[in-house]
Amino acid sequence: MSADRDSGPYVVAVVGSPRANGNTSFLVDVTLAELERRGARCEKIMLGKCHVLPCQGHEDCVQRATCARDDDMPAILDKAYAAQGLILATPVYYEDVSALMKIFIDRNYFKYEHESLLEPQALGLIAIAAETGLEETIETLKRFVALSSAGSVPTFTLAGLAGSAGEAAGDHDLVTKARRMALQMAAKLS
Repeated sequence: MSADRDSGPYVVAVVGSPRANGNTSFLVDVTLAELERRGARCEKIMLGKCHVLPCQGHEDCVQRATCARDDDMPAILDKAYAAQGLILATPVYYEDVSALMKIFIDRNYFKYEHESLLEPQALGLIAIAAETGLEETIETLKRFVALSSAGSVPTFTLAGLAGSAGEAAGDHDLVTKARRMALQMAAKLS
């Protein structure tokens, strides 16, 4: 899904899953499809398909005009920071966000050091676990947003269990929650 950012509210979904067809990605697709039906222009960024490198903690980050890492992250961050609606979605790995989502979070430090803040009108958080860690994962995402945005952002969450491949697609409750989250976000974006 890609977007023409000149018409309708621009929604970016950053997906921290290495599986393009996994449960987390599926629920993002359901959410974005509903948002598109409501007039949003949506873009889905699968971090697992991008060239993203971890932050190296450069001591002179604030003095640099651009991040020292040469990868896709600057373009990804530009899209996320331009979005009126932002969705952060991650599978739960070892009781928290995936390594890909953690790279995304850490790489926002460059923006933070340069006093650039997220300014979405609506935020969606999606966490899908096989068994446990949902609360911890959602809290990690909320802490990130609190540090990276100015003020309070209307936030909607979808946290659920889907451990085996394709399980989310067959879970009516999860699909309904994804559509409901899209409707809640769309109301804030109109």
